[in-house]
Amino acid sequence: MLSIVIPVYKSASTLAALHERIGRVAASLAVPCEVVYVNDASPDHSLAILRKLPPTISFHIVNLKKNTGQSNALIAGMAFARGELVATMDADLQDEPENLAAMIQAMQPGIDVVFAKRQGQYESAGRLLTSFLFKGMVHWFSARRIPMNAGLFMVLRNEAATGFIPYLPYSPYLIGLVARSGLQCASVTVERPENALGETSYTFRKRLRVARSFFRTLRLPSPQQGPQAAAWLNSHLLADHYYIARKQ
Repeated sequence: MLSIVIPVYKSASTLAALHERIGRVAASLAVPCEVVYVNDASPDHSLAILRKLPPTISFHIVNLKKNTGQSNALIAGMAFARGELVATMDADLQDEPENLAAMIQAMQPGIDVVFAKRQGQYESAGRLLTSFLFKGMVHWFSARRIPMNAGLFMVLRNEAATGFIPYLPYSPYLIGLVARSGLQCASVTVERPENALGETSYTFRKRLRVARSFFRTLRLPSPQQGPQAAAWLNSHLLADHYYIARKQ
């Protein structure tokens, strides 16, 4: 099974189209699929839309009681992922679900994570430059393990995703966890479209904050594995959880 984990924040305008496209892609894949939507305390009506999505594919709604940020929302969603493979992607339609087939195919024996390596004029020139500088820093300080132009659109093995869950109390940066883990990474080049919601929110200042989070994550102590992570998630972040089975 493939579990597709998607953080939801101010995504009301794209959720229905995204759900429809994922359903079409899932029908063409050789493995069964589910979606884990993580409502990161979105202030718009995203949660209401999630609850009205049709059961054309099985999906979870993980509702967080406070905003935690993209990486924490993804890791929280991983706690509910049942698939042997876990994909992470945005809800803004820039991470196109049609690329999942190629990413799964690249998951060869010995590979733990497959990143989507972005190309295209999907941001303004200035923001593409700051993105390139940030991605170059991540590539270099991960001992070149994280590919250039890679973001949070990835497919990873469930055992790798499970290993990230105990870090939730530390508010880590997900790519920083991949970088420090020693996981074997590969990439698939994808054409990234422009943001359907307009200009990206990743300003230079925000990328500086993410860079600080990356380095802080590299220095985090290794947490204890076990049921404590699930207990922390339930007590600190989780408001409720729904599972909707696909209509047969």
